[in-house]
Amino acid sequence: MRADPTPFIIVSAYTKRKEGRVIDELLERLPGLTGAELSRLEAAARRELELRSRGAGGGEDEGPEERGPGDDGYGPQRTEVLEYRPHLDGHLQLELRRYVRKDGSTKERGPYWYFHHHEDGKRKKLYLGKCDKATPEEVLAHKRARNLP
Repeated sequence: MRADPTPFIIVSAYTKRKEGRVIDELLERLPGLTGAELSRLEAAARRELELRSRGAGGGEDEGPEERGPGDDGYGPQRTEVLEYRPHLDGHLQLELRRYVRKDGSTKERGPYWYFHHHEDGKRKKLYLGKCDKATPEEVLAHKRARNLP
């Protein structure tokens, strides 16, 4: 009897990802799993579905700003989009930032305005700040005017 085949299945699924055979590989191995192993697999799948339903999970269903860099999918989202406005060659976005402290508590900062656009074929994000004294459109116009040659 094998000690714990689950890591092998996960590693195997990861290496087959490029070929698009992840699901096929898992389904082929289901008959060889014990009841305990199937329970672990079911629990992991339910946990992932719950995370996705709350908007914090991984996968192809999520938008580009759902998770922050290094986010493992567990715990609160690091960025929450509060407002979205198409503007000129991009869009303005009001984002609430969350940080997880060492003790596990969360700290919210912001909300801050950002301008998302494409430049030279690359996606760019320009920080505009809180914009208390002016509208985000005015702050963006001022920052762009300053950077002109």
